Amino acid sequence: MVNEKYELTVTNTEHEEGETHIGYGIRCGAHMVFDISADREKIESLIERMNANKLSPLHMMDVIEDFLAQDSDFFFR
Repeated sequence: MVNEKYELTVTNTEHEEGETHIGYGIRCGAHMVFDISADREKIESLIERMNANKLSPLHMMDVIEDFLAQDSDFFFR
């Protein structure tokens, strides 16, 4: 990784019913995954671990998939 750090992304989505959804994702250079979770603290924690371990962007999707699999209430939001 060439001095690139993982950063938080924020996506606001307005639904046809007028409700707004805020989703948090991760970006590292040109690599981006939007709206991973509505829980900002969990995504920020994941980003901290990715940066601390100097994770290559090549492995970003694997780590996010593992994160989602471990987040037991993810599919019930």
